[in-house]
Amino acid sequence: MSAVYEYAELLKTRGIPLRELGIADIALERADALNAIELLQRASVPVLGGDIYFKRPNGIEHAYANWHSDPQPGENRQRFASRSCFESADYISSFPTSDAMPLFVLVIDD
Repeated sequence: MSAVYEYAELLKTRGIPLRELGIADIALERADALNAIELLQRASVPVLGGDIYFKRPNGIEHAYANWHSDPQPGENRQRFASRSCFESADYISSFPTSDAMPLFVLVIDD
């Protein structure tokens, strides 16, 4: 099974749709987002960045937080994928814990 297929399955089975906010994206809890990044790195798919939301008892809301990674001059796709996945995992791992569960939407370069 390919890492890209496993990523799509992860979104389908563990993802949290953001339709209630009028957004077509799918968010992931922290552990699932980190798992998704591992799959994307194995497939050499860069993570361009992402957005953060909070899941609260009364619904999901914007956290007004995000991150991004840009390719560096002369950087090939595989190197950019590796670096962007590392930066994304670092951001997600270090995102502060609060009274609300953070949800992460990954923006990928497919």
